[in-house]
Amino acid sequence: MKFRTALIRSRLIPSFEGIYGRGWLGILTLAALVSGNSAGMAQVASPAASSSAGDIRNLYHSTWTAREGTPVGIWRIAQSADGFLWIATNSGLYRFDGVQFTKFRSADGVNLLSENLVTLYGPHSGGLWVGYQFGGVSFIKDGKVTNYPAEGIFGSTPAGFLELKDGSLWTGTGQGMARFVDGHWQKMGPEWGFHGRSVFRPFLDASGTIWAYNGKTMQYLPAGEHRFHDTLIEGKLWGLWADRPDRTWLASENDLVELVRGQSGNWSLFPTHANFSPGLAAEAPDGSFWMGSDQSGVFRLPTSLPSPGVPIDRRLFQNFAAKDGLTADLSIQVIRDREGSMWVATEKGLDQFRPAALSSIAMPTATNGIALAQDKDGLLIGVKNIHGPSLFRLKDDALVPIPNSPEGITSLYADAASGVWIGVTGQLWHLVDGRFVKIPMPEDGSGLPLEIQSMTTDAKHILWASILGHGTFELIDGQWIKFKAPDQDHFAVLSMFCDHEGRIWQGFIRNKIAVVAGNTTNTLGPNDGVTAGNILAIVEHGDHVWLGGTEGLSYYRNGKVHSILSSGENSIQGVNGIVENADGSLWLNQSTGVISIPADELARSFSDPHHRVSLRFYNYLDGLTSAPVQLRPLPSALGTNDGRIFFAGRHQLTWINPAKIARNGIAPAVFVDEVVADGREYLSPSSVRLDRGAENLRFDYTAPSLLIPQRVRFRYKLEGFDKAWQDAGTRRQAFYAKIPPGHYTFRVMASNNDEVWSPAGAAIAFYLPPTFLQSWYFTALVVLLTAGALSLLYKLRLRHATNQVRARLVERLRERERIAQDLHDTFFQSIQVLLLRFSTITKQLPQGEPARRSYENALKHSEQVITEGRELLVELRSEPVESTPLPLLLKEMIEDLRPATEARLTIAVAGSSRNLNSAASAEARKIAQEALANAIRHAGASRIDVLLEFNESDLRLVVRDNGCGIPSKVLSSGYRDGHLGMPGMRERARQIGARLEAGPGAVNGTIVELHVPATTIYATDSFPDKQTSTLSFWTLLKF
Repeated sequence: MKFRTALIRSRLIPSFEGIYGRGWLGILTLAALVSGNSAGMAQVASPAASSSAGDIRNLYHSTWTAREGTPVGIWRIAQSADGFLWIATNSGLYRFDGVQFTKFRSADGVNLLSENLVTLYGPHSGGLWVGYQFGGVSFIKDGKVTNYPAEGIFGSTPAGFLELKDGSLWTGTGQGMARFVDGHWQKMGPEWGFHGRSVFRPFLDASGTIWAYNGKTMQYLPAGEHRFHDTLIEGKLWGLWADRPDRTWLASENDLVELVRGQSGNWSLFPTHANFSPGLAAEAPDGSFWMGSDQSGVFRLPTSLPSPGVPIDRRLFQNFAAKDGLTADLSIQVIRDREGSMWVATEKGLDQFRPAALSSIAMPTATNGIALAQDKDGLLIGVKNIHGPSLFRLKDDALVPIPNSPEGITSLYADAASGVWIGVTGQLWHLVDGRFVKIPMPEDGSGLPLEIQSMTTDAKHILWASILGHGTFELIDGQWIKFKAPDQDHFAVLSMFCDHEGRIWQGFIRNKIAVVAGNTTNTLGPNDGVTAGNILAIVEHGDHVWLGGTEGLSYYRNGKVHSILSSGENSIQGVNGIVENADGSLWLNQSTGVISIPADELARSFSDPHHRVSLRFYNYLDGLTSAPVQLRPLPSALGTNDGRIFFAGRHQLTWINPAKIARNGIAPAVFVDEVVADGREYLSPSSVRLDRGAENLRFDYTAPSLLIPQRVRFRYKLEGFDKAWQDAGTRRQAFYAKIPPGHYTFRVMASNNDEVWSPAGAAIAFYLPPTFLQSWYFTALVVLLTAGALSLLYKLRLRHATNQVRARLVERLRERERIAQDLHDTFFQSIQVLLLRFSTITKQLPQGEPARRSYENALKHSEQVITEGRELLVELRSEPVESTPLPLLLKEMIEDLRPATEARLTIAVAGSSRNLNSAASAEARKIAQEALANAIRHAGASRIDVLLEFNESDLRLVVRDNGCGIPSKVLSSGYRDGHLGMPGMRERARQIGARLEAGPGAVNGTIVELHVPATTIYATDSFPDKQTSTLSFWTLLKF
């Protein structure tokens, strides 16, 4: 069960109402204010004004009640070593991380003995001890519970736990004192000298001494000893703290008493007559002591107390009760956490007190504007809208009114030479040598009161004043001289400043600056880089002048104006107070709070105007409760000679000392509380195996940094999914949806309020198993099914391609048969008839006639031609089958051609001979035959070479001659007029997917080169199985 909370009831309480409050506390603080006694955070010896840093009222106060989720019925609170605040109630155990309350749930299934808890203790070694109302104790570590039942020594309510410096653990019960030894609780026997049975609230002081009330007297066990001593002081008492070796402070049922050891060794009891019953106490970081009470809230005692036995002035007790904002007057317990906060458990909730970064000065109740100036005697404070003297000096962090000062101050300026100038509505006053002199205002004839917006003095200590609606005036020898300058809007001068050269800087509305040097006035505007808007603050430091305004911050340096750019969530706007500190840091008072810019960031901005500076933002969490007024009094920030910087708000005056800013160096521990996957929770996991198919993941994480939990930031990364760290800001949950199955590690880191990051963070490894559809065997099944489908597709494609090839072959065969039939029935019949006629004519010639022999030879040759024609017809009618290897066919071809030419014919074969596809081989042979015929017929060559090369990727056939070469016209057109040899060769090459190239040789002649792909020319038994199937598949895709 979780309660998400917001610190909606947090405040700082400095006011005159607190100073003049009701009862003896108001009397004591008023007396202190009149006497002027000083007070500090670590030195509080006498009553202090409520503005003092040592006053409980000047601490930042936060509250949590049932409205914010605080459990009811609180009995005890304790902080464990990991930083969590634990709350024991009568309804269970709760954990608080500064933001949310979480009811404890065991991670191992072992439940606590009861939900009615009354004692808690977090040992330094980690974990948490809890005690129950009706006996028994438990120890919790890493979410796991070890129970020690309500029997034996724990048969009654445990009175509390003590951890000694040696790490040993002690407790007191209704059965006496006990120690935790070797994993077991052991009751201390008579040899320890403890007389009683029942122990009430045992106490361990800073020296290591154990104090315990035995039911009759108070006994103590000094560190290192093994036997209790008896003070012989009777009465129901319990220890609170010891501020020195010879004095211990105890509580009775109705008073705070001091137990003092005299020189004789005897103990004496001295009451303080505090008139309240003290609750459990704790020492604050400044050495003061805090204690609760049964009906008066919480009390604080300073560090400097009177000597033992000397009565304590009750006015030393600082009180904070329900009337002051405490959750209840019944304060059960006070503890100090490891970051320095004081926690008060009351019957209605929790209260936190911590130092604020900004300390407040108590202001009059009706304050509605604060003017700041500094002269040789210190800080001057002018207050607007109050009656009576309105000019104060700050002394010991308290306002001291200056008698006879004017009422309702709206502007203030101090000059070391000319004194203090004070503007009120319709009036100007001059404070010189302790006297207030009224200065007549300029006459405008309207009779209406004039209002001074800003003032400064020049190098001659002449006053310059900007009067609303009337422009700028100089006060020279008691006379007002209106300052006139060309092109200036005198009705909008908001701020003025005199630099070290005596130049008067004037700030106007709408990004306008005027710089007056003698009789010369130069203006700067948006075209010159001024972007600060309406200029409300002008300050010089070193070689630059700061210009602050409603829209941001600019600076003038080396004749140019640049703007300061900011990074992150906070922007610079509404600046009306600027202080550059001695350490180089810049402090701004603006409409949204106080901002500081580190010196190194300013240096980077000076060297690179495009650099975006990192800011430190101070707001209500740092004690700031009032924003500055935007128009006047100005400026709203001032650095004083003691190193402090003061910031004026409408109702509040605060200060900070940059050299003494406390830094929280404790990096928060980080925890992943639970993982939620599709609604299923995994508590305090170190590793998780999620359910199959989990889609929506949520990681709940936290970091117990209690000082300012609103500023705890987180970043996380899901290793295996995220490429970079994710900035979560203050969000304490991470969400992921539909991540793929696998092993992951979720890592989270946190930083505290001062951006100190946890060195390691928290990590949780988890495994998201795949569903059936995400499993490897499903993937394998899909692969197998896909392979089967592809195989089937391949076979279907193969069958389809085979059918297509078969259809083409059938078509080609039919075409060849038709051509052969046509040739046989027409052409060859005609030739046959012609031959018969020639044969008849030859027979009619005489036997000895020479012509008859010529005719007979021609007829014989014609018979050979007819035979060849018939062979061609046979080839056309059937599929060509090359039974003779291509190299032998080429050699036979060359031998047949030798008688027909005088050229030298050669043939060479390279590579390993392979079986060839018959059809492709026939086409290659015919291409070679045509190339050789062309070389013999047209080249006039003396040498013709043929190369047949078997390669892995193709078959290469080259015919090269050294003849006259191919005419350029033939190369460009691709054929000779009236000849179809080259086009025929290209057609044959295209049919078998080959590449044919013809052109001039390297030196002379012609080269014809044919490349036939291996997949086309080589028979399938010439390939390895794997390659054949692969190549065949891709070849089939062409069909």
